[in-house]
Amino acid sequence: MNLLAESGSGIFLIWMGSVKLKSMMGMALLAAAASVLAWSGWALYRERYPSWYEEVRLSDGRIITIHQKRSYHSHYGTLQSWVTINLPELGGKRVWYSRLRPQRVDVVDGKVYVFGKPAGITKNQYYRYPKNFMVGFVWNGADFVRIPFLSIPERAREEENVYPCIYTQLSLLTIQQKDMQWCPITGDRWKFGKTIKLEDYQALANFYAGLDNGTTHSD
Repeated sequence: MNLLAESGSGIFLIWMGSVKLKSMMGMALLAAAASVLAWSGWALYRERYPSWYEEVRLSDGRIITIHQKRSYHSHYGTLQSWVTINLPELGGKRVWYSRLRPQRVDVVDGKVYVFGKPAGITKNQYYRYPKNFMVGFVWNGADFVRIPFLSIPERAREEENVYPCIYTQLSLLTIQQKDMQWCPITGDRWKFGKTIKLEDYQALANFYAGLDNGTTHSD
């Protein structure tokens, strides 16, 4: 009887150990699956809402660090953008929100200017088909308010200084990196790069307005 009891007890312990091992393996698999799902979710979020820090050189020689965040769709480009800027002229950290692809942040004579360009017909409609394609704003002490693009001082609209492409690295985008390699030249009939050629942007503005059977009519 004792032998049978000991044998039965051993079998029970082996069975319990097997159940415990299966349970531990199940928990490990669940944890691994949860980790994969979390990583996939984060990757999808990063793809849909890419964000990064980058250095920006102002026309007065200062180098500041801004933070960019975009609402982005691979078929349509930038849908919305949030650019966080920290400047004494702003009284600290402020966010410039727009439905534009940001191009420049600058300070001239104590005033903070920003501008960007819309993507596609819908965003051009939203900004009432700007004559110069690009849409400018100035900080008025409380918010960034839209102004005629050509009222931005010329030295602040000669070239882009905010990275208009999507930066996918987690590291800071430095001035050195931007100086070495800017976004690729885009456009077919007109070419668009870091240097801003106003006549090409004006031609593009007329082209987009024509696609919607309209004309450019906002500054």
